[in-house]
Amino acid sequence: MKIIGKETIHPFWFYSGKIVGYIIWILYVLSFLNIINIKMISFIWLDYISYLTLSIGLFFTIFSLINLGKSTRLGLPNENTTFIKIGLYRFSRNPMYIGFNLFTISSVLINANLIVLIFSLYSIIIYHFIIKGEEAFLEKRFGAEYINYKNKVRRYL
Repeated sequence: MKIIGKETIHPFWFYSGKIVGYIIWILYVLSFLNIINIKMISFIWLDYISYLTLSIGLFFTIFSLINLGKSTRLGLPNENTTFIKIGLYRFSRNPMYIGFNLFTISSVLINANLIVLIFSLYSIIIYHFIIKGEEAFLEKRFGAEYINYKNKVRRYL
């Protein structure tokens, strides 16, 4: 199985958005482990909300990966894949991205830092454009089946 596929938007935006997102997630782990402290404000309840947000994000990500199975790709697949509309995909067209966005939001909460917020917004916006590109691809590949699905199931929640 080839895990790397074609970018859905310009490669600069695609990879920079993903890399920034991964860095934000790493900052979460470093903050959680008290390796770094970049907080501009400190409220313990923000930490607790971040734990909850991260947990919900993990749920969405893990179960969407299970639902996708061998269809999981970083980018668009070159080979034929199966149209997945089971599990979490019955409620959201993009449950994995919901999970990713929740990871990012949890990092904003635990770090409480303006720079983290700005980079997080960048990553979330780029992911939105990646999703729109994926949806255009799916519409071309699966036609009416995907259009019907798109009309019944929300992009996020």
